[in-house]
Amino acid sequence: MTNIFIANLDWEITSDDLRTTFGTFGEVHYAHVVYDKRTKKSLGYGYVEMLNSDHAISAIQALNGMEVNGRKIDVKIASPKGNRPKKKNEDGNKKKSFNRDRKHSFRDRNKR
Repeated sequence: MTNIFIANLDWEITSDDLRTTFGTFGEVHYAHVVYDKRTKKSLGYGYVEMLNSDHAISAIQALNGMEVNGRKIDVKIASPKGNRPKKKNEDGNKKKSFNRDRKHSFRDRNKR
């Protein structure tokens, strides 16, 4: 199986749209557009897993750079999570995540 990453998707594209589009190249095992958990809006990227590697490569070659709803999509083989580079800030340091368990809220800071 080959996992494919699709970026720069139009916000209206659905998982079914991905399944249908990639299905023209071969059997799709899995298709998923990623959504924000809070807002339930598309994040503009998704994944497709195809059973046959040759079909996946054909789909990547045909669809990469294609304009869909006014946006050129980026289609490539997905890299495994462990192999992705760490996100860094402008200083070159690893980004720190927002700490939700802080003792003071933003309102408390203004009262000082």
